[in-house]
Amino acid sequence: MNLKKSAIALVVAGIVGAPMVASADGAVYGSARYGLESVGNGINYDADGVPQSQNDEGVVQFRNFGSRFGIKGDRDLGNGMVAFGHWEAHMFGAALRDFKIGVKGDFGQVYMGDGIDHAWDTFMSTDDTWWYGGGTHLTDGVQSNAITYLGGAGAVKFGVTAQMKAEGNNADEEGIDQIEAVVAFDAGPVNIAVGLTDKKTANNDPDAIVGVVVSGAAGDFGYAFDYQSGDDVSSIQLQGSFGNFLAQYGTVDIDVSGAPSPSDLVLSYTQNLAKGALMWYEFRSRDLDIDGADTETIVAATLRVDIL
Repeated sequence: MNLKKSAIALVVAGIVGAPMVASADGAVYGSARYGLESVGNGINYDADGVPQSQNDEGVVQFRNFGSRFGIKGDRDLGNGMVAFGHWEAHMFGAALRDFKIGVKGDFGQVYMGDGIDHAWDTFMSTDDTWWYGGGTHLTDGVQSNAITYLGGAGAVKFGVTAQMKAEGNNADEEGIDQIEAVVAFDAGPVNIAVGLTDKKTANNDPDAIVGVVVSGAAGDFGYAFDYQSGDDVSSIQLQGSFGNFLAQYGTVDIDVSGAPSPSDLVLSYTQNLAKGALMWYEFRSRDLDIDGADTETIVAATLRVDIL
């Protein structure tokens, strides 16, 4: 525990007060991603993302597909320890996408921040596609206001994340709002990860979500199986890839009479144009399992160019 506290203090002193862009160990990067999207039989949603009505006319539009830019770098602290920082924002609107600041060494790494790479997401996510795939599961884990420790020995890796948010809807303003723990085993061609994430709320104490991810590759063929289970609800997501082709299918099952069981099918292909440039083509079929609502279909093609 003392080592972790010392690490945090060193990060604050060594990174926040120093311009990483000027460091020999720093880097600035960017990726522009823009393309054409056709949506047929789409669903209209309210501000909370709840489906409201069918959009029979469909939409064809040019749009941004997650363009981003960022800065990352590290500082040698001596004694085998390195302080590091990473900041990434969406290119349009400059909204924060990922931020972390921490230290790493023989003990593993510990970092604080907001973003997509805490313990659950590091070990429990499959190889999600750019914008449509990878979303048919119960949780992506903690996304903000958290501290994470990642470590391991040999074929076993593990991670723990604790989140503390000062918000009025938290069950305990002075306690941990969400905690997640994951253990991963590298068994050669197969990797197995088992995780648990438990979140407090002000109105109730929902059951923890447990998950299992089995993934691996054999030559050009890759696969992943993602299962998550919570309070009367579960999800399954299957993924297979061969070369530049990728297929993904997911479904959510709610153990309540009359509750919908939405499903998602994603097919995609990557066309490599040159170093740092490619085209991405994707087809999505999404069935919300709602009476009177047709299946939503999306076809998209986008150009990605790494500009920095």
